[in-house]
Amino acid sequence: MKIYDIKSICDCKLGKACKDEEIKNLSYSSKDIGYGSLFFAIEGEKHNGNIYAEDAVNKGALCVVSENPSLDKYIKVKDVRECMGIISDKFFNEPSQKLNVVGITGTNGKTTTTYILNSIFRESDIIGTTGYTVKGKNHKLSNTTPESLDLQRIFSKMVNRNDKFCFMEVSAHAVTLKRISGTKFKLKIFTNISQDHLDYYSNIENYAKSKLDFFNESDDRITNIDDVWGRQLIKSGRTITYGFTNNADIYPKDYKINMNGISMSLNALGRKYHITSHLIGKYNIYNIMAAVGAAIYFDKTPKDIEYSIEHFKNPPGRLEIFKKDGAIAVVDYAHTDDAMQNVLSALKEIVKNRLIVVFGAGGDRDKTKRPKMGQAADKLCDAVYVTSDNPRSEKPQNIINDILSGIGRKSNIFVEIDRKKAIISALSSAAAGDIVAILGKGHEDYQILGGEVIHFDDREVVKEYWDLI
Repeated sequence: MKIYDIKSICDCKLGKACKDEEIKNLSYSSKDIGYGSLFFAIEGEKHNGNIYAEDAVNKGALCVVSENPSLDKYIKVKDVRECMGIISDKFFNEPSQKLNVVGITGTNGKTTTTYILNSIFRESDIIGTTGYTVKGKNHKLSNTTPESLDLQRIFSKMVNRNDKFCFMEVSAHAVTLKRISGTKFKLKIFTNISQDHLDYYSNIENYAKSKLDFFNESDDRITNIDDVWGRQLIKSGRTITYGFTNNADIYPKDYKINMNGISMSLNALGRKYHITSHLIGKYNIYNIMAAVGAAIYFDKTPKDIEYSIEHFKNPPGRLEIFKKDGAIAVVDYAHTDDAMQNVLSALKEIVKNRLIVVFGAGGDRDKTKRPKMGQAADKLCDAVYVTSDNPRSEKPQNIINDILSGIGRKSNIFVEIDRKKAIISALSSAAAGDIVAILGKGHEDYQILGGEVIHFDDREVVKEYWDLI
């Protein structure tokens, strides 16, 4: 690709100093610039890429793509983020068109659904909260959905390794910030919407709209019709619906849930499936139904679907179970009131004795969900340990006070700012038949304290204290 090719790709104006040279690399960070690079000056909330434009040119950038250029070597565009996705797609030879890319959006269930699908299909990989895989090897990501340039590069790696499918999580931010620009989706899946990210979107209507904006009128889709927002996605054409009503294309005729998992008879597009799964909780039935719908869409056989789901284990940090002398610890990523309600309700149904919870809330994030998280814990648990999550720049005690404002009881409430101490206190109190739910961080192996990122893993704390290592 050459500089002048961009005129036919994006609506743009080229500066007089731009020459028709071969583009050798793309970057939105001046740290990655070398000779022959094209630099995208993204104007973000915290950083304005334009201040690095001169540095990028001095390092060898051929041109700077910008909405407000300050140099002669510029390509002026209306939307840098949108153009970055379109240009990246062309630069990497349209990799998403060579894959069957399935995008999954919603508040909860995205990660588990991608993992279930990845277990059903062969020559497939995932992109999401836990990172991305290429041929099963995991790589970390800083965002659930990467920037469009990084996304196209990942797709290219998958194509080069002969992958056929990519199951990816699509966050609300990814839609709003156009990280999926340039990506061609074969199928789109909607899980559900509950309160999250209101620090960014102000209200749930704006948040929901960002999710629904992912879907274009022409898209083949799978949607949850038990969700009020999901019902808005029903359209004529190729739509597969799922839910607990027999009006759905996919619904359970009967099901049983215990500590060993789920067993159910599933009616899927007129055919009966016998599903057994290691997953627990009614909410995971939704995830299974979404995955079954996608598998049917791509013509997977009932035998493949049933076998794969039966042998699938939990994703990292999603209801990971640890046992010691009759007590059980469960580590899960649930970090919203709705997710906590789902996880704790599932555990409440199967606990033999007491249900104990350890949780906190992230700093510099939606404060309105904190008392609701406290309410969920208060309602469903016999003992509640309130602690830190990722406090970031906020004072941990202030976050804890917000949580406590939603808790009405006076007894069996324990406050411990140090997360490790809180987990150990809860584990030490557990007797046979108790379940200790450790919520909020799941697969994460770090904690953000002020501006410092330290190593911290809930699962390691459990294993070390219970001598399971």
